[in-house]
Amino acid sequence: MKSRFILLLMTFIIFSFSVQKINAQEKKKLMNGNILTAVKTIQKNFSDSISRYDYKKNADLYSKKYKVFYIEKIQDLESLYQSIFDKEVIIGKVDQSILFKTANGIQVENTVSPGESQSQNEIKSKSVDMSQVENYHQLEDLKKRLTVDFPVYLIEEDEGTYQCRLNFIIDVDGKFKKVKYSGSSGTEFKIISALFLYAIGGLEKPLYYDKKPIIQQFSQPIVLRFE
Repeated sequence: MKSRFILLLMTFIIFSFSVQKINAQEKKKLMNGNILTAVKTIQKNFSDSISRYDYKKNADLYSKKYKVFYIEKIQDLESLYQSIFDKEVIIGKVDQSILFKTANGIQVENTVSPGESQSQNEIKSKSVDMSQVENYHQLEDLKKRLTVDFPVYLIEEDEGTYQCRLNFIIDVDGKFKKVKYSGSSGTEFKIISALFLYAIGGLEKPLYYDKKPIIQQFSQPIVLRFE
């Protein structure tokens, strides 16, 4: 009886530990999961609106309503994105004496932030490979995640290849800020790509160089094929 009690107790402890570990991993996945929830709500509102019309009964009316509701959906997605973008505050300051570079992975963008009047030509800059930056490996993980974990269930697109380029800043706190999107694919795909990066939120640990947290701009393409 005593041995059974000990066995059950050990099982409970192991189970509790496993649950805590799983919950911790889930929380780690998305810092701002509510963003994707908001996107899902926007998509559902669109689906609910167009479901009130039957294409077979009146194709012309259905097409007109679809266009109206789709425009509203894109506007709602843009508003969600802009509301996040406008609230962001950059807390770090670019050290123009250092130019970071990388041969592969997420591309480094060496640009001067607004308000910094000195040009890079006026400053003697030291070139540093990003591999020398502490916690840089997280950028490789991010690159994979943007494709592997992309929320395809939120995309209502036709078959084909979709491309988007995200430009963003990783601040000294490790958070992704001032995310901008560009590319030849549809607006919906590009906005959701940017919102997905915002949902991830940031790196687990800030980037450090010479024992100091750094702020840096990056660029990363996303290419997905829908079949």
